[in-house]
Amino acid sequence: MKRLKILIYGDQNLNILDGSSIWMTSLINILSNENTADIHVLLKTPIRRKQVISNINRLREITFINPFTTFHKHKFEEKIRLTPSEASVFINVLDQENNYDIVITRGKQVTLHCLNKDVTKKLIPYITDFDHSNQDSEDLKLYREIYNQCPRLFVQTEEMRDFIANALKVSPEKFIILPPTVKDSKEKPEFKINNYSLIYTGKFASDWKTKELIKAYIEAKKKVDTLTLNIAGDKFQGELAERKEQIIEYIQGISGLNWVGAVSRGQSLKLIEHSDVGYAFRSSEIDNNNSLELSTKFLEYSIAGKPVLVRKINQYVKLLGEDYPFYCDSFDELVDKIILAFEKPDLYKKAAEKCYNASLKFQISHISSIILEELYKLSDRKKTILFAGHDFKFIQWYIDYMEDQKDINVLIDKWQGHNKHDEEKSLNFLKQADIIFCEWGLGNSVFYSNNKLPGQRLFIRVHRQELTTEYLQNVKYENVENVLAISPFIYEEFARIHPIPRNKMKVIPNMVNVKKFSKPKSEEFSKYHIGILGILPQLKRLDRAVDILEKLWNRDSRFKLYIKSRLPHELAWLKNRPDEISYYDKIFEKIENAPWKDNVIIESHGEDVAEWFQKINFTLSTSDIESFHLAPMEGMASNTIPIVFNWEGANTLYPEENIVTSVDEAVELIFSNVEEKEDRQYRTLVEQYSEENITEKLNSAISIFK
Repeated sequence: MKRLKILIYGDQNLNILDGSSIWMTSLINILSNENTADIHVLLKTPIRRKQVISNINRLREITFINPFTTFHKHKFEEKIRLTPSEASVFINVLDQENNYDIVITRGKQVTLHCLNKDVTKKLIPYITDFDHSNQDSEDLKLYREIYNQCPRLFVQTEEMRDFIANALKVSPEKFIILPPTVKDSKEKPEFKINNYSLIYTGKFASDWKTKELIKAYIEAKKKVDTLTLNIAGDKFQGELAERKEQIIEYIQGISGLNWVGAVSRGQSLKLIEHSDVGYAFRSSEIDNNNSLELSTKFLEYSIAGKPVLVRKINQYVKLLGEDYPFYCDSFDELVDKIILAFEKPDLYKKAAEKCYNASLKFQISHISSIILEELYKLSDRKKTILFAGHDFKFIQWYIDYMEDQKDINVLIDKWQGHNKHDEEKSLNFLKQADIIFCEWGLGNSVFYSNNKLPGQRLFIRVHRQELTTEYLQNVKYENVENVLAISPFIYEEFARIHPIPRNKMKVIPNMVNVKKFSKPKSEEFSKYHIGILGILPQLKRLDRAVDILEKLWNRDSRFKLYIKSRLPHELAWLKNRPDEISYYDKIFEKIENAPWKDNVIIESHGEDVAEWFQKINFTLSTSDIESFHLAPMEGMASNTIPIVFNWEGANTLYPEENIVTSVDEAVELIFSNVEEKEDRQYRTLVEQYSEENITEKLNSAISIFK
């Protein structure tokens, strides 16, 4: 698998639970969600408390670099924290040692110190401190320099992107939206009041209106006497920091107020789950119609199915609509909306559903997929596609095409049968693959759907044989990107018989090598030449082809039947089936004893099919069952006339006038077309299946070049 090597440095302290430290852990979770990246984190300060980093899902797989031990010989400017200048020096040193694909920074000063260095060409800064109220020329000049030197830039919202692009007078295409994220919702919440509790998780700060929250709670409790208030967080900011002890003593004396202090994000989310109404009402200095960033807290409350108290600003109206019932723009309105939320269950439910639906697009799996796809574009490492199956005859052309692409690695896991393979070898291939392409939906599809790694994309191409097996019943379709059916009929049959979600199915037909088969007729050509390509097994109905020749020969002895195929004794599995052998023995005995036996010409299976078609005028498809039947389509590319029996699905592929229901109909159709002189209008039809068109469809489906 194509793995990214990423270094992250944020100018924040991971010992303090606040928005910036949560941003860092969220970013790590986004980048590690699919297990396709090796992540190193350069610390600003050594980790002394585990509450913040315990929020990281794959904590054991993340490498934290303590600069005070790694670079212990360095003479540090401060004892417990890096300066932006020092951080930039260590970022460069680490990049020289580890050759990262991506380096991510947060903080204007550290980003500026990283400019004009070797690392700059792989630097993606997160822009969060762009002051939209103070756009002096010097500040704009610095940000324009960051924009010009860095390959991409992270911003939190579309509003922030558009604002910065407009201020700098640059294209917005260079920005990557990195919004706050929430854990995936495993099941839809109930949207009902359980504990009559408000919830706030975050810092104590004037602009975050924590003082107003407590006062509003006290007022609302006079009307809703069962009301409680849960608060998590122990960071006191600005003027409140000076009164920390006094504030703690005050809130601990308030009835029904449960302050739990610093907790992990997991514990914080549990507290939200057991509460009822979220608090994200901030000052108009923070939340206004010019706001460029979205509150993570709002999303955390929302994904848990809780309605949230917020100001009515453009950003929330965009997410929740004009009629959201719990907007509040003053202290009195805040108190009223708290009371309203607990007195009106129907209104509570409506608001909770709005918040929940708004938060779904911020789920980590969705955001992670988008962000990693953008970062892969910056890496020069090749993507790897793994083809797995027992028989590649219908897809070998596409494998060859992929092997010719300079930016793609191709792996082949050739199975010995429907369910027989070297498991250790397959698992080794699996670790290397970005995309897995299972040709046939057999044991290969079951194995890879049950073992696929996060971040890998699995495709299964089905023909017809799989309809009569149980393998597709055991596929984990939640791990499958798409099931590709080779014809409309096959699509419908698989959707009917197997538990494949329709939204995961696509029709991509077999490829017809139009260029290869578009050859002029040879000197051997005769309008009386009938061809059948492939006569094994019995369901190909060679008996029909022989009966057709017999009836035509009785009318005109110039008719000949050309058979190009392997013969029964050449296939080991077929030799062990007495009914099959008996069937072919009878047919070949009939031919041998017939007066027209010299008009049956058997030619061996081989790669010279295009040349063989140069002498053929009619191509037979006499089968009882087919999924696509490539032979008559290849014949049409060679300007032969298809004679197709009405096996199920034939009418979705071949012209109606070329489909027959019996031997006699086939005889009449051939006889009536022997003297046909007009140009046959097959080119437009077969071009649908040309290599160029099917390549485009497959490339689009698997999105390997994006």
